[in-house]
Amino acid sequence: MLLLGVLTAMLLPRMAIAATADAPPPAEHYARRPQVQDVSISPSGERLALITFNASGRRQLAVMDLDPPSPLRVVAGFGDADITKVRWVNKDRLVYEAFMEGPVIERDGGAATFAVDHDGRDPRQLIVWNLSGQTLPPRMLPYGWFLDRPVGDGSDDVFVYRSVHNSTGGLTERLPARLNTRTAQLRNLSEGLPDFTHWWWLDAQRKPRLAQASVKGRSLLYWRAPGQDKWQQVGDFDEYAKPFEPVYIDGDDRIVVSAAAGVAGTRGLYHFDPVSHQRLPEPLVAVAGFDLNPSRTVDPDSGRTLGLHFVADRPMSVWFDDAMARLQRGVDAALPAGRSNRLYCGRCLTSRFIVVLSASDRQPGEYHLLDRRQGTMEPLTAARPGLDEARQGSRSLHRVTMRDGVQIPVYVTHPAGVPADRPLPTVVLVHGGPWVRGASLAWQADAQFLASRGYRVIEPEFRGSTGYGEALARAGWQQWGRAMQDDLVDALAWAAERQLVDPKRACIMGGSYGGYAALMGPIAHPDRWRCAISFAGVTDIQLMFNITWSDLPEDWKAYGMPRLIGDPVKDAAMLDRASPLKRAAEIKVPVLLVHGGEDRRVPIAHARRFADAARSGGVPLEVVEYLDDGHGFFKVGNHADFYQRVERFLDRNLKPLP
Repeated sequence: MLLLGVLTAMLLPRMAIAATADAPPPAEHYARRPQVQDVSISPSGERLALITFNASGRRQLAVMDLDPPSPLRVVAGFGDADITKVRWVNKDRLVYEAFMEGPVIERDGGAATFAVDHDGRDPRQLIVWNLSGQTLPPRMLPYGWFLDRPVGDGSDDVFVYRSVHNSTGGLTERLPARLNTRTAQLRNLSEGLPDFTHWWWLDAQRKPRLAQASVKGRSLLYWRAPGQDKWQQVGDFDEYAKPFEPVYIDGDDRIVVSAAAGVAGTRGLYHFDPVSHQRLPEPLVAVAGFDLNPSRTVDPDSGRTLGLHFVADRPMSVWFDDAMARLQRGVDAALPAGRSNRLYCGRCLTSRFIVVLSASDRQPGEYHLLDRRQGTMEPLTAARPGLDEARQGSRSLHRVTMRDGVQIPVYVTHPAGVPADRPLPTVVLVHGGPWVRGASLAWQADAQFLASRGYRVIEPEFRGSTGYGEALARAGWQQWGRAMQDDLVDALAWAAERQLVDPKRACIMGGSYGGYAALMGPIAHPDRWRCAISFAGVTDIQLMFNITWSDLPEDWKAYGMPRLIGDPVKDAAMLDRASPLKRAAEIKVPVLLVHGGEDRRVPIAHARRFADAARSGGVPLEVVEYLDDGHGFFKVGNHADFYQRVERFLDRNLKPLP
């Protein structure tokens, strides 16, 4: 087949030269975005769509025919924005989203939704870019409308929804609709939905059948039985302690939910009976030790769920269809051992061509094209072609018991070519959130960059992290600066006992909540850390409640933060003690403090106030402000510069002790 040659020729200008044998890969290789992403097969199986790069480095949408193979044709692209998501509406038409890079996203939304035919014809903008009050062309949706997904019935329609907010910016409801991507005709689907609906789930007829509302910290679940128009409430839960979460509807009446097995168990998938308001006892799918948050592959003709895709210790797929399960086993056997191989197809039961994304802890991702008729699988391209898989670090997962008996997952990245039991200088990398899952055994840029510089990287899934059971998540409630901080040093001590790290040459690093934890590290445990690196870190917990120019919703401040972090009045003394700003003078190690000037999640006031206090307290401080970036790196140049500064900072501060 000619696919490899076609794609290689198209992408060659962006492919970087691998590092020499005696030098690690440049920082840009880790900061750079994937070379190709969001590859998908059309419903007819005749065409391949993918996002690649233009000459200026912007993501663009390209399409190629598969039978016979044709050159890539660019059907959409922008000089000031990146295309980030593409979906086939039908066999001929695509819908895609584009985002303007950098702080425009955070300030004005910076997003737009478009549609175009596979050959570039009949382009149409469906949703406007930003919040500005310009006069809109006829039938173009204003800011506040968002793409959900294609309808998938062969029409030109997609599902969209409108987010409605209250006067303080809090989300009150989302209203679904059906939008024609050629005529822009809009059909309302929200009539009759319960008030304050935040999300809904569709049946096999593509009609809302299940709805979830949120009101003053309560989550309300409603069901509309087949053949009925009336919605019946089938659940009323604490928003932050829900016994289950709806995932999808299989057919017209089989509700699948994510629920925990036992008080401390992890979440598997179960059927839920809307009549008895109970979930059935036997799981549909469950993986011990991991909460499942799956996406699914559906047969568009029958509405039947063919398979589920989720992350346990690594990305996995479970197929309910026997033919697809056999195909998965064949692909797994044909590719290197240890890979996670995700299958993407149009109509999976009949499509001739299937895209395979093959990845591992050391492989950022390779794309292959499987031809069922010919029985062949050809390589397409690599996500990060400048990185040599053999020189990437290997990753391992461990379950580690903390000082109080709580067990947490800990991921370790081992530099390539270094024995696993050789103690190395280390970086404890703390994820943001904190109420998210931080890591898996998949390739991860921050950890791999640090490992490429010779550091062993420890990533604790500290209490408060999600994805490993309700007990671990709840154990982090109101534990900022306390037990959540203890988990980080306990993980370091565990690694030292196993001769993985040199405990006297350890630095703590993180972004957002992780940046907060990095600053609290040398305060809470002053004898454990040689340095700290904070990006976009919270420095004053009270400021999170009081600041008026952040993007934190008022409902979250009123109901969520007091519950999970602490009450700003009743727990004021606890929150002050857990705020790095109030204790900056206690830090005795060098700090690299980095922040984006357009950060609205954690505004730069956090960093600037902390810097003033730290300087007054004599803290060795290096401050870097990327004024054109936000809460996370949108600009590759800034990200690469950050990595280079981190490398120099660690080199200075983790040298062997005399």
